[in-house]
Amino acid sequence: MTSKVVLKGSIAFIELGELLQQLGTSGSTGVVKLVCELLEDPGYIFIKEGNPINAECADLKGIEALNSFFGWTSAEFEFIQENVTCDPVIKKSRMEIILDGLRMFDDGLIPEVGARSHVEERGQKRGKTENDLPVIKGPVIDYVYVVDEEEFPDGTDVVAQDRFGNWFWVILAGKMEVIRILPEGGAPIVQLADGAYIGSIVSFLREGNVRSATVKAIGNVQLGVLDSELISREYSAMTDDLQSILISVDKRLRQVTDVCAMAVLEQNVMTDRLKKMKLLISTDKNENKCLRITAGEAHVIRSSPAGDIHLCTLSQGDFVGAIPFLSTSHEPYSATVYASKDFNAEAFDLGNVRKEYDRLSQTFKNMIDYLSTSISVTTGRVLDLTRTKSANAPES
Repeated sequence: MTSKVVLKGSIAFIELGELLQQLGTSGSTGVVKLVCELLEDPGYIFIKEGNPINAECADLKGIEALNSFFGWTSAEFEFIQENVTCDPVIKKSRMEIILDGLRMFDDGLIPEVGARSHVEERGQKRGKTENDLPVIKGPVIDYVYVVDEEEFPDGTDVVAQDRFGNWFWVILAGKMEVIRILPEGGAPIVQLADGAYIGSIVSFLREGNVRSATVKAIGNVQLGVLDSELISREYSAMTDDLQSILISVDKRLRQVTDVCAMAVLEQNVMTDRLKKMKLLISTDKNENKCLRITAGEAHVIRSSPAGDIHLCTLSQGDFVGAIPFLSTSHEPYSATVYASKDFNAEAFDLGNVRKEYDRLSQTFKNMIDYLSTSISVTTGRVLDLTRTKSANAPES
């Protein structure tokens, strides 16, 4: 691959998180060069197949350098498409890097380098809505998969929780809000914008599928109805292994959404059961194993300043560990996995599944990436909610 500049612009208009997402969904490989007129040294982010693997600026390297770039609010960038041969020292998923960087910038942990007006524009564009909900956008829409268009007025429940439904949409224009309803009340989880998918990647293939949340139109919304026959055909051609992985990841999203709803409604999402379980996967070790559960349960735990958060429970047929093409911001680098006493699992070789994934259409890859992004963003919201609650708690 020869070097060439394929994208350039200003962080004032395309903030760093959006840029990384755009490069991620296209699976790009190359180098992002950042230049800030207030700094002597440029910054570099090395991207391989859509994922940041290293970064540098002056004496800073790796994730420390990459985090610092979230404070460059008036930099110019260019993406140079070329081979990347540096060592992959950044292990976090793309979405987790973005969420952590924005969170640290908001908390004042990353120095601001740029004009105040750019900082204000940045806050309006990227992260939170007026009611503090994160916004999830999708990739560029492939209209080959859109067979019809529908419009819904403000306030319409396009999807109603606990109702049957197999329709699968993509947002063409407008915003929608995901609301998980618990006995204690309705909990807004996230907002969805252009390119986001309405419906689970596997739900529309199940007979008698029950929706797990309500999705409401915020303002007038235009949706594209996706070609279920085309998607079903590609899904049916997958091996049982890849289908099982997707079903397991979809299960994670449903459970993390429940945890997020509990946190919104100020219920306890912490756990003190760790001493009763055995450690299976630790963030302290560079573990790249993938396991398929054959018996018992695995509990995914995320540590936070407020305590240990129980994100989800996985059981027979589910997968735990490192799945490189499904970065959920959980284990092995950001969450710990504990196992029940009767737990058993088999090592799972991802080689053939990865080759199968690489052969999927770009649209189906986008759907899978969107599923992973949804888990990452929802997990990040849980962390924000528990951090806020901890900060507001009265001192003993």
